[in-house]
Amino acid sequence: MNEVPANEVPVGDVMETWSQVAGAWDRNADFVERIKAPVTDRLLELLQLRPGDRVLELAAGPGGLGARLAALVGPDGRVIVSDVAAGMVEAAKQRLASVPGVEVLQLDASATGLPASSQDAVVIRMGLMLVPDPVGATTEIHRLLVDSGRAGIVVWAAPEHNPWMTSLGMAAMIHGLVAGGPPTGPGGVFSLGDADVLAKTVETAGFERVDVEQIGVTVPFRDLDAYFAYVTSMAGPLAQALAAASDDQLAAVRSTVAELAARFQREDGGYALPGLAHLVVATR
Repeated sequence: MNEVPANEVPVGDVMETWSQVAGAWDRNADFVERIKAPVTDRLLELLQLRPGDRVLELAAGPGGLGARLAALVGPDGRVIVSDVAAGMVEAAKQRLASVPGVEVLQLDASATGLPASSQDAVVIRMGLMLVPDPVGATTEIHRLLVDSGRAGIVVWAAPEHNPWMTSLGMAAMIHGLVAGGPPTGPGGVFSLGDADVLAKTVETAGFERVDVEQIGVTVPFRDLDAYFAYVTSMAGPLAQALAAASDDQLAAVRSTVAELAARFQREDGGYALPGLAHLVVATR
């Protein structure tokens, strides 16, 4: 059995971990954007992007937001879509190859190498919590922004508010495939799940007017198999642990997931699992 510590940054190459699931993220990009739509719509409303703006997206995954950002800044604007994982960068390059005004780069959110005061806005959706040093990353974002530039940050709230993710993770823990509790430690998906911790992280970087909003999402699946397939293919560290499991262990995990998700089952047999995100738009 290959145990993966759930409460720590996964051992090994983080970039390789997420590159390995880049294909699944690319295949599911439209579904992911639908899940994130309530959060993304509010994010863009608050960012108030204007024609001619220079926008950097960090931890962009397969680039599902890039075309929308490009449309908002227009032909006189510029969008850089980036990720630290090479597999995600390649997927984004293919997805955005025909979108004018978009450049796709492999960048580390904590040390981009881009010039200071070169961006009017920086966006990082569901990526800051995966950075081992989120203060370093927010400090880098602050450095990149012009005066009055805006940072838009989205992370998942605490585990208890996101059963769409935790049902399978809890089942994997119950059956010994992952250890150490929910991934709330540095680099874990819920590491910034506390709104006060998130606000303090952004404030420490020097931002002003830091307010955290909570926005709910609903994640639909036609059946339990679809839910299981989605999470196991998309969640990098968890996907690795489940890939090493025996058939008996997988069957036990599936049974426990069914119990945990039963309260979210619809009358048609599908599931509507809830989630909650934190959103911050802060000004330099």
